[in-house]
Amino acid sequence: MEPILDLITFLSSSVVGGLLASLVAALVAALVAIRSSERQIQIENVTQERAIWREKIRSKSVEVHRAAVAGNSEKLSELHMEFSLNLNPFHQEDKGILAVIAVLKDRDTVNVKLAEFTDRIALLLKHDWERAKHEAKPRSFITCSPIRTTYAEFRG
Repeated sequence: MEPILDLITFLSSSVVGGLLASLVAALVAALVAIRSSERQIQIENVTQERAIWREKIRSKSVEVHRAAVAGNSEKLSELHMEFSLNLNPFHQEDKGILAVIAVLKDRDTVNVKLAEFTDRIALLLKHDWERAKHEAKPRSFITCSPIRTTYAEFRG
């Protein structure tokens, strides 16, 4: 029985207790630093990739406009394919963008549909920008994710 009491006495002594507290504090600090570093790396990489993606969507949108005005249906088909590879195939609003590009081949509706295309792309880019800002905020300030405004809500 005495060895157990000696161990309890030893562990409860101020020197050993202080060492244990320091060890626990150091471990907690290390874990927090690792998590913070991982989050910072993720934010930087995702934010940079999203910025590149947004610029690509802007650039390709200008190409869609030029091809539609020129009546270049081959180029519009190529751009439709490029957009389909860069947008979410499951999201209704992204499907709407692709549908507008497909309709731009009809010369009679180009002006009306170009305006719709521009609005849809603007809504997509605005939503992605808001999402990037939201994800870059410190965890303590994060509220719910931004909701994408639909084209129908925008026009309505």
